[in-house]
Amino acid sequence: MSRSLLCVVFAAWAGAAFADTYIILSLVGDHVTIVNQGGQTGSRFDQNQYQVARLAEPVLDDFAVDDFAARVADSVIAKLRPDASVTTLRANDPALYTLRDSWLEADAIEVTALLSLLTKQFPPSRGAHLLLVAPHRADIELRTTSDYRGHGKVAGLGFYLDTVTRARSSDTLESGIGFLGVFANFQLLLIDLQTGAIEAHERVAVGTTYAASRAADGKPWNALSQHEKSMALGSLMKTEIERALPGMLSSRRP
Repeated sequence: MSRSLLCVVFAAWAGAAFADTYIILSLVGDHVTIVNQGGQTGSRFDQNQYQVARLAEPVLDDFAVDDFAARVADSVIAKLRPDASVTTLRANDPALYTLRDSWLEADAIEVTALLSLLTKQFPPSRGAHLLLVAPHRADIELRTTSDYRGHGKVAGLGFYLDTVTRARSSDTLESGIGFLGVFANFQLLLIDLQTGAIEAHERVAVGTTYAASRAADGKPWNALSQHEKSMALGSLMKTEIERALPGMLSSRRP
């Protein structure tokens, strides 16, 4: 291998023989999916249009941004396991993303194949765990003030455009047609690097809505600025990781 499989980008790998060690790897932030709602009435088929937008950098995995997956997970582990060693990774090998995409088709995680890639860099030792953040294909669930909206299934992070539903902006109280949905469908897995056992597994499907009336032009996509879109995705991930991870860590002895 001419270059390192992964770049260590946050803390050094320093696992003592029996100390807890956590490697954090997030594979959700290299793209977003934009869903344009299609006709649904009377149809048993998904008529949505799905567009995958690849990002030049996996910024939604970024360890340097407070609200995004790796940084949030690191903060939770540091609070609950202050004596543990934590290493945050950024995936540089396309093979990892190819493997990740295969999980979506099979609806299962190929732990053996994943660990065969990782253990070339990190020989497994007692107390060493991988915390994996990966996409999960699930129904779109966009919370409004009174119910849930959205149709279809999708994996990972993205946006949902509805141009037919009347919605009211919670901050301006203006009413209009259409809304922008922001969703995060992902999963967290805690994997023992020595045995390959999945010790804890949490699946997440969350979303929220922003009325199109927030936008000056009344278009759903412009209900949030580009920065606000990024922050909305980060907020969904942050809330769910902070909710789920403590229970996952407590599922094993400290």
